[in-house]
Amino acid sequence: MILAADIGNTNINAAIIDKYGAIRRRFSTLTVKTDIGPLCKKVREAGEVEKIIIVSVVPEALSKVRHELGKNFRRTPILIVGENIRVPLKCEYNKRQIGQDRLITAFAAKSFYGLPVLIIDFGTAVTFDAVSRKGVYLGGLILPGIKMSLESLYERTALLPRTYLKKTRSFIGKDTASSIRNGMIYGYSAICEKLIELFRKRIGIDIKVIATGGDAPLIGYYARSMRKSDPDLSLKGLYLLSKTF
Repeated sequence: MILAADIGNTNINAAIIDKYGAIRRRFSTLTVKTDIGPLCKKVREAGEVEKIIIVSVVPEALSKVRHELGKNFRRTPILIVGENIRVPLKCEYNKRQIGQDRLITAFAAKSFYGLPVLIIDFGTAVTFDAVSRKGVYLGGLILPGIKMSLESLYERTALLPRTYLKKTRSFIGKDTASSIRNGMIYGYSAICEKLIELFRKRIGIDIKVIATGGDAPLIGYYARSMRKSDPDLSLKGLYLLSKTF
């Protein structure tokens, strides 16, 4: 079995994955806490772990997690994506700036869904990443995340309330909270629809669209061009990459 961990700006998502690629146990915590004590306990309960593989966009959290895992699993190799293991994907993006998390999801989407492919990741930021039919990572787009936008409205205005996302049947809001909620849901859905259309014009009408991240199922419900959602895309990519080591 392997332990795969994705350290994002908001959450640390990890999973224990067996040799067949099936996720056996999951773990999630806020990145600011970097408390992986419960994770270490779950790993021990699951049995022997042959490898640990981590992708991170938060250097400070990575340092803490690596140190803690190193103490608890002294004989287990720890692979850090971008350091001692590389994503085998040709890349046209600035290599000094590319987030390794974006390469991991692109690698996973290419492997599981074929080419060309567009990945839309709803995390702290919303990212669009395109891989050509020749398997080249072309680059993409970055937008503010939905929850970041909601928090910004709340924190930077005097009267707008803190609002949370949930499905809505109406389009026009009838109070402030529903106006904000519907604006986010239909606004981001419309953004996704239009950007998918533009990617199709540039890369090909047959481009596959895969959504991932916490808000993907909700926005996918309203965006018809974004029906396929894979919440475990980054963990699947980490598993595949670990097999190359």
